[in-house]
Amino acid sequence: MSRGPRPTMARRVVRAAVSVAAAATTVALVACSDGQVQVKSLASPGWSSYGGNAGNTNFAYPEVPDDLALSWTRPTGGPISSPVTVSNQSNVNVTSSTADGCNWMVLDPRAGRLNYCKRMRPGIEVQSSLIDQFDQPYVGEQTMFLGWTAGGAIRWRMPVIGVPVSAKFAAPSVVFLATTQGQILLLNTQDATFAAPEVRLRADANPDDAMAGFGDCVVSGPRCGIPAPAAVDFDRQRAYLNFWPQGAIASQVRALDYGEVDGKREVREAWHADIPGGIVGPAAVSADGQTVYAFSRLGKLVALHAQDGKTKWTYDYGDPGFATLTATPDGKIIPTGPLGGPLRMLADRGDKAEQVWSRDDLKTASLSTLTNSGTAWTVVRQADDNLALMEVSATDGKTLRTLPLPDAKGFTTGVAVSPKGQIAVGTHIGKVYFFDSKAEIGK
Repeated sequence: MSRGPRPTMARRVVRAAVSVAAAATTVALVACSDGQVQVKSLASPGWSSYGGNAGNTNFAYPEVPDDLALSWTRPTGGPISSPVTVSNQSNVNVTSSTADGCNWMVLDPRAGRLNYCKRMRPGIEVQSSLIDQFDQPYVGEQTMFLGWTAGGAIRWRMPVIGVPVSAKFAAPSVVFLATTQGQILLLNTQDATFAAPEVRLRADANPDDAMAGFGDCVVSGPRCGIPAPAAVDFDRQRAYLNFWPQGAIASQVRALDYGEVDGKREVREAWHADIPGGIVGPAAVSADGQTVYAFSRLGKLVALHAQDGKTKWTYDYGDPGFATLTATPDGKIIPTGPLGGPLRMLADRGDKAEQVWSRDDLKTASLSTLTNSGTAWTVVRQADDNLALMEVSATDGKTLRTLPLPDAKGFTTGVAVSPKGQIAVGTHIGKVYFFDSKAEIGK
């Protein structure tokens, strides 16, 4: 790995005092010399990033209301390619590919009105915003990654090489950022100063051509160094990447440690795993940090030991489809297969994976989300080709409830669950659907 010079950046410091109630989240406090207390930024409770959490497991802890109903819809003006994210205040962040007007919107949970929207440069459409507990987003565009206030003002800018991939929190007030050209940055969220020296994983990273290799990212091709968001183990301080080394015949899973060495944070390779045929989609790391999951081009779901990258098991899943999954802390997995494929539950038994149940009668049209309530939410295609949001039992796959998505066609990019149990989905053709408790709708 070669290190390049530090990019320059415009700096703005933002002060915030926010009281946050966060389930399963500990806010780190640092005492300042003047006796004041600084609250360090962390991932927002709820659906704060691509994959729902740092590990890309698309798992939701909040309880979804029994009286869930469609509250509002909002068109974006263009296709949605990346999953929506939802803040601790239930504000919905959505990016889209639009010919003009805004291509990044932040929508309020009451009626889907615009809190604000921005016209960003190319690259924004492949990202999901990262949101901290102050409702402050972190998202970028070609050549630039930006930190924002909750009101949509720019706090700071950081020049990057290529296009940013959806970012993750790596430590309190530290964001892990990768780019399509293989650049790795750890940034302090207050002012974008470096938390560790920059690393470039590929020698062909081109600061003068931001879109170099970008066309390969959709298919995880060889010219795209990092096509998908990292999975981050916050406790172990390790990130797992879908990475295509320059000149290699296939992509690999690469583990990067970013903890301190001799008192200073440093990014360094922990291991890499060459998967037959290479991998597609993002890696995911289990809640206990012991297992890394990835989909191979050869139609296998691969489980690796997080410690050293050795293979634990492979499961012949067939078409990897969207090459993503949802996983519970106890090892129940729903892979996202091809569009229109069945809904299946697997169980990680440690040395193998076994199928628990399969709903061959369903035609899935979305990444699923497993919940702490023992259910899964997904979007299915009905007989009339319209889409519907469905809840099924994680135990046996039986349908528990079905909520129509009026006039929705095609597929959705995922199912996001807010801290209050509200649900947001975005259709690829460009519409956001927001579900809330009937008791809250219209208040």
